Amino acid sequence: MSIIAIDPGYAKRGRGCACARFDGDDFLAAWWYARPDAMPPDGAWPEADTVVWECPQVDGRTRTATPQAVQLAAVGGTLAGLYAGHAGATVDPVTPSAWKGSTPKPIQHMRMWEVLTPPERALLGGSATEAAIDAARRKGALDRWSKSGAAYYPHNFLMHNILDAVGIGVWWLGR
Repeated sequence: MSIIAIDPGYAKRGRGCACARFDGDDFLAAWWYARPDAMPPDGAWPEADTVVWECPQVDGRTRTATPQAVQLAAVGGTLAGLYAGHAGATVDPVTPSAWKGSTPKPIQHMRMWEVLTPPERALLGGSATEAAIDAARRKGALDRWSKSGAAYYPHNFLMHNILDAVGIGVWWLGR
């Protein structure tokens, strides 16, 4: 079974939702950024049996959805539906708390990194990406995680969104 995992995002600097495809052997085969209003990067719709995407959740304290959460849900759900429709796949929305709980992003990324194979790590940038994850993890720990996990990565390091998509896929596959 092959899956596409999606971490919704805005179309900043030409990017949008982070996507990762896992092949029939449950290994990371590709990653890319996509927007629901544009053709896939190579012009071909990716094949998958399941499309799993992070569906933002309502704040448990206020029981309200922020405008950002609503927009992310709309973009992520639209893209998931497009991919599933073209591939004839099922769609499985998951909440952040389901796949990562309250674990800060850099810690979740390091845990995910440890279960990836060397070829999968190479596909994600290898040692440079691992060093960025480790640096963000250290900065967050020193700061006692007073900010969101993404804030501990350098501003120009947009790979954290792809790492989330891969993390969603790894979680969904039970790796």
